[in-house]
Amino acid sequence: MPEPERPLLRRLAWLAFAAATLWLFTGILRQAVDPQNRALKADDSLDAERLRALAEVVPTDPVVLLAFTTAGDLPMLPADRERLGKLPAELVKLPFVVTAEVAPIDDRGLVLIPVSIRGNEALAIAEAVVAKAKAAAPASLQVLATGLPLLEGTIAHLVAGERHRIVPLLVLVLLLSAFFFYRRLALAIAVLLPPLVAIAWTGGSIAWLGHPLDPVAALLDPVLLTIGVASSVHFVESFRFALASGDSADAAARAAALAMRTPALLATATTMIGLWSLTTSAIPAVFDFGLRSAMGVALTHGFTFLLLPPFLAKFARKTQPAVSGTFGRAWLIGVRHHRTALLVTTGAITALATAGLTLLTTDNDPLRLLPSQEAARRDHDVLAQRLGGVETFHLLVPARSAASEPARLLPLLAELRTTPGIVGLAGPVQRGVEGDLAVPFLLAPGGSGVREPLFAACERMTAVLGLDEVVPVGASVQIARDSHRLMQSLVGSLGISLVLLAIAMVIGLRSWRLGVIGMLPNLLPALWLYGGLGWLARPVSVATAMIGCTMLGLIVDNTLHLLHHYQNERRTQTKAMAMHHAFLRCGRAMTLATVVLMLGFGTAACSRLATTVEFGLLATATIAAAWFGTAVVLPLLFFGNTTSDDAILEQHEH
Repeated sequence: MPEPERPLLRRLAWLAFAAATLWLFTGILRQAVDPQNRALKADDSLDAERLRALAEVVPTDPVVLLAFTTAGDLPMLPADRERLGKLPAELVKLPFVVTAEVAPIDDRGLVLIPVSIRGNEALAIAEAVVAKAKAAAPASLQVLATGLPLLEGTIAHLVAGERHRIVPLLVLVLLLSAFFFYRRLALAIAVLLPPLVAIAWTGGSIAWLGHPLDPVAALLDPVLLTIGVASSVHFVESFRFALASGDSADAAARAAALAMRTPALLATATTMIGLWSLTTSAIPAVFDFGLRSAMGVALTHGFTFLLLPPFLAKFARKTQPAVSGTFGRAWLIGVRHHRTALLVTTGAITALATAGLTLLTTDNDPLRLLPSQEAARRDHDVLAQRLGGVETFHLLVPARSAASEPARLLPLLAELRTTPGIVGLAGPVQRGVEGDLAVPFLLAPGGSGVREPLFAACERMTAVLGLDEVVPVGASVQIARDSHRLMQSLVGSLGISLVLLAIAMVIGLRSWRLGVIGMLPNLLPALWLYGGLGWLARPVSVATAMIGCTMLGLIVDNTLHLLHHYQNERRTQTKAMAMHHAFLRCGRAMTLATVVLMLGFGTAACSRLATTVEFGLLATATIAAAWFGTAVVLPLLFFGNTTSDDAILEQHEH
């Protein structure tokens, strides 16, 4: 091909790439939200199968619970009660409303109307029901509304809003931070370019394939953006070091790509391993997050080496070269001088955290996703306090069971009514066309940490009575047990991640000794995090359980960069000097990457979703602890007890 045509073809290729990226990005803007958060529920579990069996006996359509109360809990006027008695007939005229009737309760100041609905747009239907109820209710009454359609729909609404609020805010924070560090707009754009393109390709592909957004998937963009920026910082620092050796911008970009090839590949591989381990979960949302985020990290790696060399060569020609200051040397001398104190402190904190692991509990309450000021959450809490609970489950009694006989069923029901966590019966016993029975019970408020043992106790009770086929069934049962299964799978994922990361580090560094040493300081953050949660009596939730796998693969990146340069220097240097030169080479990049990661995940604290806030804050603390492990604990493992290391470092300081 003639030489003059190559630049034209290159420009056309870049133009096609830019057009494809923009097209994929439009998919993100049009991505629908899962209004019922189906991805958070395991459809192939035994509880999901039992829930489908329950639907053959009683309707399992979503229910909007309407409550009408008087001020100060005063008795309701007869005229108001009469008016509310006519409301169900008006509500069933609404599209997609299946049933509505006044519930019999012993409260003179309260009227309850459960409204079952059906349709794909559950939130819109529920909101229409609530609007109709408020318009028809007497002005003297307060109207409260709750139920799964409103709660899950509100969560979906917040998830959609968070993506359009948190991600732009995160981009702005990271851009300003990079500009503050480098004082060059080109470099600030450079550190954001690969992850932004990777988000467009990852999120856009997912959206165009028709996959909806859920609360876990909403974490994908912030995670990819923050991880990608941290990776880009290492590349830019390598570019500036190449400039310091006198290379031109073109040569420096090529040198940076060559120098970063091995450590960046190792860092990407370990990050992907941590994220891939989430695919062992039975919960679709967590499985998808692990798979998609690993794919996004791989794309970020590819776009880093595809986009940054030509971008830096063209737009960063006036970049100031990196200057090797005395900070790295002074830092290592300080660490070496305080070796005993640092080791004792680290050991004490680790021992305390280990003891805290015995105090850990697990709990996952979907309501915690919502801010307390949200109307659906607020009304739910008010009604739960007044009624003792608003959520229910059913005891499913097959027609063939001996418990279908009143003489066996009534003692069982009497025993269950006294079980802690069960408020009482929630309605009459219902019989299906095949003779199966469904007995509704009202649940006291609580998360999976309380309800999963409660449902297990119910099954033990029926087993003791020789009624093994009688089981608790319902959405609340499925949610509680899915949460418990999720916690168990994430613990297993963390163990798998640890083993695979250790193997990857040993293979990548071609040294079992460096691989093992490199894992040690990176185990501390996870140990400190979960030990601290134990001492603070904070249960492990979905967000905190995911941190272990997500962060572990990420926080080893700095360690890999440091050990890679140490390994290169060790061929001609003592241990102390090899660590000294390695720290000078990547210490600044490690610190900048850590700060960027902390700023990125810390921005999540602005979210309205409690799990996102929790994930962001704990991830920030984990990253800070990981920097301590790499910049303090790891160098100590390469220094001896003699003063020769000090003498070598101080000699080079002068």
